[in-house]
Amino acid sequence: MKYQGFFPLFLSSFAILFIGFGLFPLLPVYAAGFGATPTVIGFYLAATYLSITLGTLLSGWLPGNLSRKLVFVCAGLLGAPALILMGHATALWQVILLTCVVWFTGGIGLSLISVFIGLRADDNSRGRWFSLVALTNPLGAVIGGSIVSWIVGYKGYSLMFTLLGVVYAIWPLVGLLKVQDQPLGKANSRKSSQPTGYKSSLGYRLLLLAVLCSAMTISVVRMGLSLSMKASHFSPSAISGSNVIGGLVTIPVMLAIGVLSDRLGKRFFLALGYLLAVIGSLTLLKSTQLWHFWIVAAAVLISRTISSAMASALATDILPKEALQRYLPVLNTMAWMSGVLGFAATGFVIDTLGSGELYLMAASLSLVSISLIYVMSRVHRKVITVKKASQPDYPMRPVEVKADSYYRYDNHIMNNSASRKI
Repeated sequence: MKYQGFFPLFLSSFAILFIGFGLFPLLPVYAAGFGATPTVIGFYLAATYLSITLGTLLSGWLPGNLSRKLVFVCAGLLGAPALILMGHATALWQVILLTCVVWFTGGIGLSLISVFIGLRADDNSRGRWFSLVALTNPLGAVIGGSIVSWIVGYKGYSLMFTLLGVVYAIWPLVGLLKVQDQPLGKANSRKSSQPTGYKSSLGYRLLLLAVLCSAMTISVVRMGLSLSMKASHFSPSAISGSNVIGGLVTIPVMLAIGVLSDRLGKRFFLALGYLLAVIGSLTLLKSTQLWHFWIVAAAVLISRTISSAMASALATDILPKEALQRYLPVLNTMAWMSGVLGFAATGFVIDTLGSGELYLMAASLSLVSISLIYVMSRVHRKVITVKKASQPDYPMRPVEVKADSYYRYDNHIMNNSASRKI
């Protein structure tokens, strides 16, 4: 994969995540302005993540007569006006509906970007490419958080949503001019050549479950961060600015991981990211000062970015290329499904049990993810050991010749006698 083909995907991902990270911390505050309670806010955010889940799934189950590029561009064209209209909403149901449209189209865009990279990246550089595109997470947090918090503080919500709609329009424009792709049906035109074992792959299923559990922790902490800062009487600018701090810390971390992941192993960094989610959840349990919330924001954003990059790269290692179109979006769906469950539970549990029990349960879920990654590594070593034990010392390959038949043992050729014909 070349940088010329990668840059349009990077820019499109940045436009989507600029909106997501810049706007998401303010969604609970914006909804509260329409009279929403924490429980209602939780269901609101769950609805947005249900939308992004549906968008992600749709990108993997499209008819073969469409092209990825066409779907990619149309999704962006649908999301931009929805953002602008959010600034003119007069009721909470309008805000919820328009937000769902934006998140639905974002799910399509991010999922197809992962598929584009997975199809083009080679085996020895997947960690680097997925890490580079994952940099749009902290960059979106830094730039999006800074700009959005400034606009809200000085100009209000209406202008903010208009400008975000303009930024969102970058994605379909870049996709139309720069992204090149073949029709969806071409990659799977020969069904008989598609491997059948990957669907039941134990490693792939363990990865799906690990991503789901840890992403639930991240979803709980992200919503809890906004609600906790609001309860501590921090301003919307301070709430949005916490993402800026998290992004500034995440950028150098992801640059280092992009270089090291293909050497030290993707599973190691994936487990490290899940450990940071545990730290963020436990820190939020006792956070009272602004710098406490900065630590939480940094830990959770690093964890989310590592999971986005390393899980996709690891799944690309596991899956054959012809299966990426369908099964890589399923992996991405795990992260969004966790948002549906996590956000819906967060507001309800805070209203009924309190935040302390919630954050302890969230931390335990990421510990489960770490355990699953350990099991994955043990399964992988076992598979490698069995494969090595089943291979002969001198692998044999038949060679066609005119006169006689031969077996080739590496660099040695042995002539078969009449009693040892192939």
